[in-house]
Amino acid sequence: MHLSSAVSDDLCLSIYTLRDVSLQNLRCEVTNMKTIPEKNGNGYRYSFSKWSAFLKSNQIHIGATIFFKYVKASQLLILTKVVHKTTKKRGRA
Repeated sequence: MHLSSAVSDDLCLSIYTLRDVSLQNLRCEVTNMKTIPEKNGNGYRYSFSKWSAFLKSNQIHIGATIFFKYVKASQLLILTKVVHKTTKKRGRA
């Protein structure tokens, strides 16, 4: 997951000022995640270390679409919805 530019700007992220971001899951449990910079063209974008551990602990599989709401006042990302990837099952002929 990459943070949007608006969220990165609000958190004042730069390669020199990385900070933890609080994520709240669907069970209202809060996890602090470290931000990491990734080179993107002439600039940087920011994501989380240990992201796969967050997905696993919340039983979110690769391919799922996840929705977050950002609460600016508390600088909290709240997981609001998970849409799991559906696969078509083949029927027998």
